[in-house]
Amino acid sequence: MANSGAIKAGAAYVEIFADRSPLMRGLRAAQADLKKWGNTISSFGRKMMGLGTAIVTPLIAAAKYAGSFADDIARMSQIVGISVTSLQGLSFAANQNDISMQSLGKALVFMHKNLAAFQKGTKAQVEAFGKLGLAASDLRDKSPDEMFMLIADRIASIKNPTERITIALKIFGKAGANLIPLLNKGAGAIGEYKAELQRLGAIMSDEDVQAAEEFHETLKKLWYIIKNGLVNAIGSAVIPLLKEWSNKMIEVIGIATRWIKEHRGVVTMILWLGTVLVAGGAAFMFFGKTLIVCSKMLGVIRGGFGILRTVLAAMLSPLGTLIIQIGLCVGALLWMTGLGGKMLNWLGSCFNTLKEDATNAIGGIAAAFAKGDIGLAARIAWLFVKMEWLRAKEWMLGIWYSIKLAIMEIWYSAVYSIAVGWDAAVYGIQVAWIETLAFLQKAWVKSGAFLEGAWITTVEVFKKAWAGFKQFWGNTIDWIAKKLMNVWIWWKKLSDPNFDEGAAKKQMDDMLAGDKQERSDNANAAKEKAEKDAAAKRLQLEKETQTELDEIDKARNEKRKRAKEQFDSGLAGANQYVEEGLQNTIDGINAGKKGVADELAKTKEEFNAAIAKAKEPVQPKGKLPLPQKDWEANTGLTKASTAGTFSAFGLGQIGAGGVMQKIADATTRTAEATEEMADNMDGNEVEFGD
Repeated sequence: MANSGAIKAGAAYVEIFADRSPLMRGLRAAQADLKKWGNTISSFGRKMMGLGTAIVTPLIAAAKYAGSFADDIARMSQIVGISVTSLQGLSFAANQNDISMQSLGKALVFMHKNLAAFQKGTKAQVEAFGKLGLAASDLRDKSPDEMFMLIADRIASIKNPTERITIALKIFGKAGANLIPLLNKGAGAIGEYKAELQRLGAIMSDEDVQAAEEFHETLKKLWYIIKNGLVNAIGSAVIPLLKEWSNKMIEVIGIATRWIKEHRGVVTMILWLGTVLVAGGAAFMFFGKTLIVCSKMLGVIRGGFGILRTVLAAMLSPLGTLIIQIGLCVGALLWMTGLGGKMLNWLGSCFNTLKEDATNAIGGIAAAFAKGDIGLAARIAWLFVKMEWLRAKEWMLGIWYSIKLAIMEIWYSAVYSIAVGWDAAVYGIQVAWIETLAFLQKAWVKSGAFLEGAWITTVEVFKKAWAGFKQFWGNTIDWIAKKLMNVWIWWKKLSDPNFDEGAAKKQMDDMLAGDKQERSDNANAAKEKAEKDAAAKRLQLEKETQTELDEIDKARNEKRKRAKEQFDSGLAGANQYVEEGLQNTIDGINAGKKGVADELAKTKEEFNAAIAKAKEPVQPKGKLPLPQKDWEANTGLTKASTAGTFSAFGLGQIGAGGVMQKIADATTRTAEATEEMADNMDGNEVEFGD
């Protein structure tokens, strides 16, 4: 029984951990507040970052544009020989007249070329500049921008537009045609453009242009280093691993290719599999339709059996017996006149076996009727129908078993092909995975060995550097000490004339030289020890690395061996499955054929026995007492009536005895035949087999 402590503990547990307890509600509220606070802070951070990005992005873009513009201006300044300040004003004037900087640069370059020819006295250039009223001395001491302003002013003074364009083309080349709108305004307008740009503060100083140009060059250098330095370095580091991986993939693909070449039948089988599936599907559809037709035929046969059952039921009645007797007479007439034989001959031309069986059946039925044995006649008819049905069943089963065996052979071939293809694909994937895993493991081991080797080298370098630093530091201390000692010796010499300066310096030099040699020996020993330690560690690292690589190769080979064994086992299992399946199919077919054949043989034996029995001679019989009521009750013939019964045997004996005696004898034989027929029938139905 629970004590009070346990009850309190349980209550405390419920109070603390219940979903609606104050603690749980408080924790949920704290969780919601904390989440809300975190979302608020994150949102504020995103907005702050967006604001910073909005501020920084245009500034960076402006700096990039300024660097590009300054780089273009500086490059053109070097080409045309105009200062960056003047070139900016001239570029602004050209831009305002829809003239690109490229056209302006080409025109200025062509101007320098013609000025040089003009200075040399070339006729064409002398004539061109002469039309402007310019001599070589007028341009000799001027800067390129001043020359341009002077030439522009003289061209603007020409009244004839054609002559103005012609001179512009001769001095500025083809680009001179683009400069016409600017040249027409003259030097004064160009100067106003420069002054306006200066007033707006849009002219970059030489220092700004230089800084922007350096920034642009730095950006180009950075981009070049990223593309050709960093990327190439990463590529160079990755290329060996990728090369080894590619070689492994080539090997795996080669294995797969060789396997496909060696097992081309599998690929062909897969193609055939698709074709067989299509053809098999069509065959199944056709066979299904055939079975439907057969089922309808069986329905007709079943209807015929129903009609036959009705006929036999009618035959068991007195009236039916009379009709049978009349039919027997007609049959005998047909037999004796040959008409029945002609009909059977025609039927036999179609079905010889059916003709023989029908002949025997009709003969047996006729003999049974002649003896007055209606039950035997019915048995012969049923055995005939059963025997022919079994023959038809045997024929149809033969066709079905042939189709079934062909389909099962195709099916098992397809199953084998699919199994082989699947096992081959799985085996290929396993091999590829094993090789890839081994490659990654080796890459990891080699990377670790590389890093460890780099660390060993780094330690070695630091040890050597430390030994060299200690040697350098000792030498530095000795150098300072030597300087101080020289000062002391100089002071000592001044204070003591008898002081031996040379001996003191020699002693100092010997002592310092000994210390230096000792430090050198120690440094060399430390460096040599560092080299030996590093070499030993590298050797140990190589051994350990090689051991790990060997273990990886060993594990890889074992995995590949197991994968090959699984692949071979799968092929063997598929082959065994196909062989056993086909053998089971064949055994089932043989068993089915044997069952039908055995049943047919048994039925034929019973049919022949019934025929033989029907053809046995009639044995004379004494008068038998009429059936009693008890007999009628036991045989199920309570409602049977012998009124009007007719017998062919009685017809032959109608002249002997009285009429009533003849009727009594015929009735007795009819009752006996009916009893035998009733014994051979169960509920007015005949059983054909098990």
